[in-house]
Amino acid sequence: MGAAGGSVEELSAAESCLGKVLALIHRSLGRMDDPERGAEVQSSLRKALALLENARQAHAQLMDSGGLSVNTDTPVEPEIVAVIAAAISVALETPYRMVAVQQVIIPVPHLNVWALEGRTQIFSSHKVR
Repeated sequence: MGAAGGSVEELSAAESCLGKVLALIHRSLGRMDDPERGAEVQSSLRKALALLENARQAHAQLMDSGGLSVNTDTPVEPEIVAVIAAAISVALETPYRMVAVQQVIIPVPHLNVWALEGRTQIFSSHKVR
């Protein structure tokens, strides 16, 4: 797996785990109403939970290694905080207290504009069907 900030095709360990979590949840959604598949759904959700923990640990390692940095200079907009609070409320369905919201700066790889322009010209020369 690539580190954060790698090329677009590379995923960090945390991103890969989160993708697998989403896929497992997506597969399980259609099976939740079928009582005969209860064990299968529970097994998938247990795997998703384990992968979510792996993603959390990979993210923590990335934060500790300095791969990501937290921007404390610029405050987060109140609208963003409200959206995050609403998402937490819907997901947890229990009382909670939000302690802090901090903007994370993800290193972006150098963008080769000449390569991008070349791809644009190639794609624009193709016929659209």
